[in-house]
Amino acid sequence: MVSGSRRHLVKLGAIAISAALLTGCSTGTDSAGGGKNIRMLVNITPVLTKQFYKDLVAGYVADHPGVKVTIEAPTGRGIEDTLKQQLAAGSPPDILAGGQNTALAGQMAPLPDAQWVKDSPFAEASKLDGKVWMAGTGVQLQSLVFYNKDAFTKAGVTSTPKTFDEFTAALRKLKGAGYTPMQTGGEWTTGAQALMMANPNVMNTEPQWNAKRNKGSVTFAGSNYAKFLDVYQSWIKDGLVPKDANGIKYQDMINNFTAGKSATMVMGNWLAASLADAKPGFDAGVFPVPTFDGSTPPQAANPAMPYSVLKSSKHTAEAIDLVKYLVSDKKAVTKGLSAEGNFRTGYSYKATPLTNDIAKLLDAAGGKTVAIGPGLGDNSSPAGFPDELNTQVQSMYLGTSADRVAGAMDKWWSANAPK
Repeated sequence: MVSGSRRHLVKLGAIAISAALLTGCSTGTDSAGGGKNIRMLVNITPVLTKQFYKDLVAGYVADHPGVKVTIEAPTGRGIEDTLKQQLAAGSPPDILAGGQNTALAGQMAPLPDAQWVKDSPFAEASKLDGKVWMAGTGVQLQSLVFYNKDAFTKAGVTSTPKTFDEFTAALRKLKGAGYTPMQTGGEWTTGAQALMMANPNVMNTEPQWNAKRNKGSVTFAGSNYAKFLDVYQSWIKDGLVPKDANGIKYQDMINNFTAGKSATMVMGNWLAASLADAKPGFDAGVFPVPTFDGSTPPQAANPAMPYSVLKSSKHTAEAIDLVKYLVSDKKAVTKGLSAEGNFRTGYSYKATPLTNDIAKLLDAAGGKTVAIGPGLGDNSSPAGFPDELNTQVQSMYLGTSADRVAGAMDKWWSANAPK
């Protein structure tokens, strides 16, 4: 966390948010003292740790003496795979925090037709069959380029790029100055970064692109996805991204960037929280991902810290009540927003100057956002899409061409689109 001397007040105006990322317990197991145990399977990040979630629910637990909340971290590949394992073992949690998608909707209980649900970010956009299945805490921006200001100065890059041609030219200057121009990596980040850069360039003209792809009326090969993949392929060939990216872990990406080895890093607004702890003297800036025509892109976004209740829960009423607390209690919401630097109209918190700059980018985009990645709702991608794209983009580092990746993604989507 940053010190008070480095914090400034972040407050969003009335922006219009719109949008289209195994335990042995048995479900409903209660504590020995007779209280009800609510199990939460949560998404773990460098910022959203198990202890963070324990602290987050502490106020609720204090006001509900008969309720215990157990925080569970994913095992294996992530939260979705862990949930599938738990479902197969007959031991699913009561609440899922993150990882929601249409394939899992059948395991969720619909949330009530209540104002606190309607007020949660992306509630309307995530409707499926006319019902809301998850409630988010805030809005998470995911189309940002963080950059090392000193590196830009030393490389003679005097302004932040607005087009991909300008961005590529800047990356070449940064390489010439001795920096890794763009920090990419392996694990989940390869495909995620590609989506963060491509989605605003696709959905700025086709905001319902996912829904149209589900119907087969648009394709990767015929869209700006393919155009972006061509650019990405040129970066790989020209050494503007690390050749060993597939072997670089997410935390190592952050470490390389804050150590001054890398000049830029594409990531969501949560990276600002990690950069706040960088060594003294490291000064990062931020700008929107470039567009092909230089226009201001909509900010790709997702609901931050979304929660769903499993229909198999034996404590449905208590689980829904806890979700209500997490997405509507002012202290809980503010704590969730400030942890990753997320946003929600009507809420303010103290944040770093970098997070303030991100808020200004959202204002500059007129509050316009587009959905990125999977989720719930008619304009969602099929379950497994991020993993497949991640695999395909990683294969480009091994020589697979951009057009083959686009073709493979079209083939995969056609086979996995909801019927």
